[in-house]
Amino acid sequence: MFTHGDKIIKCFAPIYNDSCKVLILGSMPSIKSLEHSFYYMHKTNRFWKVMAYVLNAEYPQTIEQKKKMMLDNGVALWDVIFSC
Repeated sequence: MFTHGDKIIKCFAPIYNDSCKVLILGSMPSIKSLEHSFYYMHKTNRFWKVMAYVLNAEYPQTIEQKKKMMLDNGVALWDVIFSC
């Protein structure tokens, strides 16, 4: 759910599978991330560049590539604030 102003904003579903050994917790998605319906999507956020470097992977361009990079390396993502 994403609304702006006086409305309730809810986080995304977690990204995980049974092979995940690491969990990265965020707080609440930015407005840009909410607009794209995916984690860390603001153009100035370095999360995906850092994760590609840490995981020794190619920089993912699409949301599907980002999910695959994380899951292939046993890393789960989730926000700890359900709504605000």
